[in-house]
Amino acid sequence: MIVAKFGGSSLADAAHFYMVKDILALEPRRRYVVVSAPGKRSDTDQKITDLLLTCHNKAQRGASFDAEFALVTERYQDIARELEIDDHIIDSELMEVKSALQTGASISYVASRGEYLCAKLFAKWMNLPFVDAKDIVRFDSLGKLNQAATLRLIKEALKKHRQAVIPGFYGADEEGNICTFTRGGSDVSGALVAAAMDADLYENWTDVTGFRSADPRIIEDASYISSLTYRELRELSYMGASVMHEEAVFPVRNAGIPTSIRNTANPHHPGTLIVHSLRQIGKLPAVTGIAGKRGFTTIILEKMKMNDEIGFGRKVLSVLEKHRVNFEHLPTGIDALCVMVNTDTLNSKREVIMEEIEDAVHPDAISVQEGIALVACVGAGLFKLHGTIARLFTAVAEQGITIRTMFQAPSELSIIIGVDEHHLEAAIKAIYDAFIRE
Repeated sequence: MIVAKFGGSSLADAAHFYMVKDILALEPRRRYVVVSAPGKRSDTDQKITDLLLTCHNKAQRGASFDAEFALVTERYQDIARELEIDDHIIDSELMEVKSALQTGASISYVASRGEYLCAKLFAKWMNLPFVDAKDIVRFDSLGKLNQAATLRLIKEALKKHRQAVIPGFYGADEEGNICTFTRGGSDVSGALVAAAMDADLYENWTDVTGFRSADPRIIEDASYISSLTYRELRELSYMGASVMHEEAVFPVRNAGIPTSIRNTANPHHPGTLIVHSLRQIGKLPAVTGIAGKRGFTTIILEKMKMNDEIGFGRKVLSVLEKHRVNFEHLPTGIDALCVMVNTDTLNSKREVIMEEIEDAVHPDAISVQEGIALVACVGAGLFKLHGTIARLFTAVAEQGITIRTMFQAPSELSIIIGVDEHHLEAAIKAIYDAFIRE
């Protein structure tokens, strides 16, 4: 059995609804369908969720939101009309949303209506049961997902239906108040349905043909990755390379369910398969993917016999913890400690943090190196081959790029190097040519 989630780009208009219908017909095992709100039809268009959020903002300020809500109404009516669904069905639902806006509905309720209305339309058109996410996705009183309760509720509800349509992105707390995931959260909804129903596969249908081995804005012809592990995906996602919501990984990964990233406009392309273990992949490439991210600063501390001073590192990290600054990486030497942090997070508190670190550990020297970009070379096969690090360093050095720092993940899944921010694209291109383009 397959759970298929379709993103906003896959349901932007009636033509895309027909594409989704055809995809479901290609594989009878696609039994449970999770949908997002209609996305953009073109670069100049607006997403339904964005329009609804604008309506809520204006309603809260006592301003008229008629123009924005008219666009929402028009989009759903156009879809209904082209699908030959009775307009009155969607009209009554839209009137209920407008009334709720006028009477102070919560932002979560309003934001969730895009998925709700889309699922209602799709279920009606396909003659399939509609299962409201508010009844099966449970949040606690603080707005945090209660996964155990959610998995139980989903299983209890869906075992009554051979097929069903479920809106993504939202759920409700014990009091029935609507709660939402962060944007893109329909991916999480789909993963939860897949985990609860012990699916054979979770499909995430979107507008890209799988996962690229590098950012196509840097490597225009970057190859598609046919398969990778969840651990590799996690490493690449940390560096900003992702085509699905980060939290969507955990329910299916923990359940050992593979995820397939597919393109609605190109349904016969196999896309990218994300699996739990290497045994499901076969022959491993040395490098699966390359990703990079700017915006890091290194705090460099030097002190003679630092390695003999028990608690040195803890004291430094305690200062960061106090000011709610996460450390990203922690390269060390015998008499030196480097703490890499997000530049934007540090800058607003930099002066006080530096003073408190000096008071805490009394270093011989303390300095800051800004403008660092990190490049991650990720692959479960990285350390299966001899000379990988030498090959990587040579490729970067031949481009005249200085490596500021380097660290290897304990998992042996990645090698991360630090370079000056203006060298980020050149470093990615050099590593791509050395390991993947070959």
